[in-house]
Amino acid sequence: MAKESPFSGERENALAAAERLASRHGLTLEEAATGISPSQTGTTNADAAKFAKDLAAFVHMTDYQIFLEKQRRDAARREAEERGLDNNKSKKAGSPPPRQTRRSNARMEPHRHAWALVRETKLSYQEIAKITGLDIYQILHMKIQLLRAA
Repeated sequence: MAKESPFSGERENALAAAERLASRHGLTLEEAATGISPSQTGTTNADAAKFAKDLAAFVHMTDYQIFLEKQRRDAARREAEERGLDNNKSKKAGSPPPRQTRRSNARMEPHRHAWALVRETKLSYQEIAKITGLDIYQILHMKIQLLRAA
């Protein structure tokens, strides 16, 4: 607050309060601002060094584990290739592509198709006419006949 206030009286009061608070805890104003007491500096550096050493060992172990995993993966891949399980080799060997289902080219007669669509679906008259190629009036006539029969 001592740095941020635009009023000089407020800045002086905030600075005086900060000095009182720091002296009450046996600190200078600079030590209070950093939040580290002189008694903590020795242990903090030792703790930080130990933490850094442990972290470095962990990172080294992690790198080593990654290295081992890559070696295992490469060995498994080589074994699979030797057994003939590699997809790339089978494609290069000229094996036929995977079977695809064939669709029939046979078409239903448009009037029968329209009757089936009118009976079994809720497609609009325009959609049925577009699918079958019939006139919309023919589709409407079929629908009326279907409703009369019911």
